[in-house]
Amino acid sequence: MDLREYEQAKFGLAEILRSAATLAGADRDGGQKDRFQDLFARLAEDRFSLVFIGRFNRGKSSLMNAMLGTGRLPTGIVPLTSVITTVRYGTHEKVTLAYRGTHLDIEITMEDLARYVTQQGNPANALGIAAANVELPAQILRRGFYFVDTPGLGSAIAENTLTTETFLPEADALVLVTSYESPLSEEEIRLCRAAADTGLRVFVVINKQDIVSDDERREVGDFVRGQLRARFGDAVPQVFSVSARDGLAAKLAHDPFLLASSGMPEFEAHLTSFLLEHKQSRFLARMCGRIRDLLELHAHSQGIADLLGRVDSLVRRFDRRSDSAPCADPPLEAKETAFTLQQLRSCEICAKVDDAMWEFLRRYQYDLVADGAQRAKFAARSGFCAFHTWEYRSIASPYGACVGVPPLLDRLAEQLRTVANPERRLSTSKGIAAAQPASHDECVLCGVRDKAEAKAIAALAERMRNTPAETLSRLSAICLPHLSMLAAASQDDPVVLRALAAHHAALLERVSEDMRSFTLKHNAVRHHLETKEEQTAAERAFLLLAGYRNVNFETGAIASKAHRPKTAAHPAVIDADHVEPEA
Repeated sequence: MDLREYEQAKFGLAEILRSAATLAGADRDGGQKDRFQDLFARLAEDRFSLVFIGRFNRGKSSLMNAMLGTGRLPTGIVPLTSVITTVRYGTHEKVTLAYRGTHLDIEITMEDLARYVTQQGNPANALGIAAANVELPAQILRRGFYFVDTPGLGSAIAENTLTTETFLPEADALVLVTSYESPLSEEEIRLCRAAADTGLRVFVVINKQDIVSDDERREVGDFVRGQLRARFGDAVPQVFSVSARDGLAAKLAHDPFLLASSGMPEFEAHLTSFLLEHKQSRFLARMCGRIRDLLELHAHSQGIADLLGRVDSLVRRFDRRSDSAPCADPPLEAKETAFTLQQLRSCEICAKVDDAMWEFLRRYQYDLVADGAQRAKFAARSGFCAFHTWEYRSIASPYGACVGVPPLLDRLAEQLRTVANPERRLSTSKGIAAAQPASHDECVLCGVRDKAEAKAIAALAERMRNTPAETLSRLSAICLPHLSMLAAASQDDPVVLRALAAHHAALLERVSEDMRSFTLKHNAVRHHLETKEEQTAAERAFLLLAGYRNVNFETGAIASKAHRPKTAAHPAVIDADHVEPEA
């Protein structure tokens, strides 16, 4: 099981709960509704909590930065006050301060964080800050990792150590960060022993291996293991040698060789493997048991037996995985596509077409008011197609419409009067059918749309052929209709087509996960846990499926069936912070 499979298992349990609540009529029974909601809440609030401890200047923040693949957490600052700093996933970078004795949080910049959580900026925590909560758009955090950076041990501030010890029961694992400069103090050993006595898994990381020789590395490593063995016996914690500085540099530069030599992949793999095994055997197993107990209370309801079977199937799958030999997963970054916000923006083809149509229509509606010849041409073409008639209406003022449209109405009226004249002996039904808005081929705005679309597709296909890796790294969430057209324009290049397919498969999976996560948190009534991406997941799904409403649309029998996609969506940006208005 990897991190994605673990998340999918939770979504599967949530789906069983959702179906059971409907079958049991929990929405009509307040007591039953609370029981179901409690289980939803447990699933929604589950996360991998990692508590990082260590003396000042050992590199705790540097190690977290290396794991996150970002250099945003402040490093190299003076000993912390008694303030816990938490790091979780957020669509955008955000820092909020929680104060003791009040629910009023304030938001600050990352650059200002040190002013509030250091002894220099906030002596003895005189400001009364309970916690500094950081949100970062890092993939490992999106998968449920929750980092807790504790006050540095060994400072003159006794409350620091007390704060750290108090927070340990909240952890799934403890990461002790020491360094090759002065490894493993007595205080660090004592805290590790206390944590291990409570059943908490301890990982020991010796940081800054880049500043010592191989011989020094072996010597310090043997010393640390010997010290731990004297205190822990056979249950000695795992020890890892890393260079957080090299690990971060390697991730930022996408340098696999430097990353491997930094020691970070081995540490991350063992940590992830343990957490998954720990969560699978404890959290998921307990959740299956609780859900089964609740379902059995409603065994008389039709369909519950099938849901019990699905729970049992999950349990058997967990058991099979537990019996198999454990293997260390590769680092998360090597297994998944970590999309940037730039890549999550809505279809760039749709955006270019939308811009071209808007600019044309903005000028054209003015021309219809100012130029009689344009009004005559507009009438002769039977105006716009039915869809673009409403697009024109959305931008034209009542005055502009009342100037531009009458010649068209007069022309159509003349056609219908010709049909109504019994002396003309014309086909009545055909004559009435002819008095319609313009067809796709006649509509001037459809022509603008088609030309802009072809130009944008050709330009993107050219970039994909010339610089595929760079283009793919910046590619937006192309809607499926335009993805098909882009593939057709790529001249059957198998490398480009496979890259496009893989990129968009991962993108579709990500949006699906955001939708499922939103549903779970909604059922759990845990709206404060929702990210911006989850809140806009439904909109983003329709954008991926069909693109902008005014770019990909259906015009019925009038449309060119070979050209026009059949589905539509509201135009928006997958930036999660705002939705673009219709043109």
